Amino acid sequence: MKEIKKILKTSHAQQRSVDLVGVDFSTTATKVVRLKKSKDGISLMGIDLLPTVDFSIAAQRVELPRNLAAHYACLAYSGPSAIVRMVNAPLSGDETTIPDNRLRELLNAKDDYRVSARLIKKGKGRQDSSFLAAAIPADDVDFLLNMFPAGPPAPASLEVAGLAFIPAFLHARADEAARDAVCLIEAGESGSHFAFLNKGVVVLVGRFDSGGARMRGKVAEDLGVDDELAGTIMADRSINISAAVLDVMTPFLKQLSISKDFIERHQSCRVSKIYVSGGVSLFSHWTEIVEQYLHTEVIRWNPFENIQCDLELLTDELAQQTPRFAAAVGAAIGGIGEL
Repeated sequence: MKEIKKILKTSHAQQRSVDLVGVDFSTTATKVVRLKKSKDGISLMGIDLLPTVDFSIAAQRVELPRNLAAHYACLAYSGPSAIVRMVNAPLSGDETTIPDNRLRELLNAKDDYRVSARLIKKGKGRQDSSFLAAAIPADDVDFLLNMFPAGPPAPASLEVAGLAFIPAFLHARADEAARDAVCLIEAGESGSHFAFLNKGVVVLVGRFDSGGARMRGKVAEDLGVDDELAGTIMADRSINISAAVLDVMTPFLKQLSISKDFIERHQSCRVSKIYVSGGVSLFSHWTEIVEQYLHTEVIRWNPFENIQCDLELLTDELAQQTPRFAAAVGAAIGGIGEL
């Protein structure tokens, strides 16, 4: 099974711990999970939804509840300026990396971006090699690290949340990932990321700047209600809001449809399922529209599958929110995978 591990890694740990906390700084909440690996597998040691972090003010130290304070933290971040992309470049001999300056050119990223890439497939002969690449503004990297001036926890890694959810899926659905071609969608408040995998290997990734906020705004406009009531209506099936949701989603769905056709032709495969996570995936109207438009079965998956969970930790209220924790779980699992 192929795994995506440590995009934009900034290591501060002198040694790896089997006890890690994954933190996803999203626009709706700070999602935190603490995972521990033992000979019996991976266990959930703590979970919480904390207030959002305001990136427009000076960074303040993160204070995690005691049950979430592992020695090291694996951070995920979904800033609007972050870049994720598949890139192709020639490699010679035993080379496995692209120089940062060249990678910035391929990503169209400025000099003040931190960049990283992982080799996905090395080309043969004159064929280019393919990389999964990411870039984050250096100011955002500094901001996130400044929230952890001294451990515990000390930041062990930082990655783009639009990629962090992939290791969580590979851990949760290892059999499907290794066998099938699938599409993953992480749909959040301010944007949506997608990834196409073929037999566990990432073949295409992308981002679309449309999420829950834009849908809620469209519902509020069409129905003449405020933003809060629009959010309540989106969570309730008593009012048909499919037209408003489809109006916002159509450009994203067209991009997904084109990407799906491209992958199926060039990979000689059939995308059998679409797995969705993120807060927007909790809205039934949204999942139904994705399924109808792409003519493919849509599955809302649980990032805590294959993770031992104490019911006292994963309460009924949190259990209903599990798709929102995919990036936090994936960040921690990526760290565990580096042990």
